[in-house]
Amino acid sequence: MRALEPRVDYIAKVFADGAYRPRVYLEADVIKRYGKGAETVDQNGLVRRVYRDATSGCEVVITSNPDVAPEFRTVDEIRVSSLSSGKGNAGTVEGVGAIALNGVRIGGPAAAVQKIASQAATKESVQDRLGGVVVERTCIFLEGGSSNCYFLREGKVVALAVGFGP
Repeated sequence: MRALEPRVDYIAKVFADGAYRPRVYLEADVIKRYGKGAETVDQNGLVRRVYRDATSGCEVVITSNPDVAPEFRTVDEIRVSSLSSGKGNAGTVEGVGAIALNGVRIGGPAAAVQKIASQAATKESVQDRLGGVVVERTCIFLEGGSSNCYFLREGKVVALAVGFGP
């Protein structure tokens, strides 16, 4: 089963939809579209593929679970961030500078996220680290298993993520 055709701009699509539609993306399709990126394994054992948009300077991290066989492995999260880990390949993704999630853009005010979160039935706000700095991560959990996360620092949105699964 293939998620979508290889030339789909998966990053732009997931943020425009705010969820994985029509279904969760297969990691193999994402790799076919963008290449392998700079692959790392985080402290939880998840595979993170780091890419960079050369135009905006934003970092894109695509996360998957290696416990699933490669041919069935799906994408757990796609995150776009103005904060960089210093890894990634320039120019390996479509332009993400204009990405928005529910109308919220990177660089936008934290108040926009607070407004969306105040209307959400299920949400969580915690401190996190991103690109070596402390941020506030606010996630809104949607019916169907997707999550929309906003990363805030000094009153501004510094990253956006769409996830799927627990």
